[in-house]
Amino acid sequence: MKLIDAILLAASAAFFIMGLHQIMNYGFANGYWAVMVSTVLFFLLVYRRVMRNMHKADQEKKNQKAQTKKKSKKQ
Repeated sequence: MKLIDAILLAASAAFFIMGLHQIMNYGFANGYWAVMVSTVLFFLLVYRRVMRNMHKADQEKKNQKAQTKKKSKKQ
């Protein structure tokens, strides 16, 4: 986990807790914004993880193709 991912996760949890506190004490309308900020931050974290994994998979495929080409040229 990279630093930005840890920050996104911590901020998401913090806004979620603040939103729950606001909802319990002041009503749904006053805490909705914090829960939505939390949701957006969490989705951003998930998106970053998925994109990182896709990039790693693409790199592995390219490396396999390069190794296969090297092996076929040697034969």
